[in-house]
Amino acid sequence: MSSHATPPPDADRKGTADLTDKYMPDPVDKVCQRAVQVVSPTAGFRDYGGKLRFSGQVSTVRCYENNPLVRKALEEPGKGRVLVVDGGASMRCALLGDMLAENGVKNGWAGIVVNGCIRDSADIAKMPLGVKALGTHPLKSSKRDPGQRDVPVAFGGVAVAPGDWVYADADGILVSKEELTL
Repeated sequence: MSSHATPPPDADRKGTADLTDKYMPDPVDKVCQRAVQVVSPTAGFRDYGGKLRFSGQVSTVRCYENNPLVRKALEEPGKGRVLVVDGGASMRCALLGDMLAENGVKNGWAGIVVNGCIRDSADIAKMPLGVKALGTHPLKSSKRDPGQRDVPVAFGGVAVAPGDWVYADADGILVSKEELTL
């Protein structure tokens, strides 16, 4: 599948538990661990979007308490991708709010994973968009430093690169270099 293709119609049926059963049958096997990475539950990601299970190819933004590139990314055609935002786990402001999330819905993004905070969580919960974040904060972010787009990021014990695949649901977040099938 190309990096900008729409995910298959059954993509939302790929639960993380089923995928780990297939691709990580032996959790201590180092080969399995390289094929599929599991974001550590201690990272503290919670569900905020109206879609609790989502998956897609990754585009990344690295920013710290600034979100201009998050806005720019979500204004582009998502084509079923997942935007992974590494906000350095800052809990001092929100990197995503309802207006940006609405852009994501309108432009075909499957989901957004924010290593940081969001705001307008009640409104985002009503949207057909997967959103995982560390928490909420009412303060908007700064607009001074845009950050970096489509660069490798790391958090929760995993490395995520543009073009990787993310699978997320209530059980957790998986990252893979290749598309996973059941």
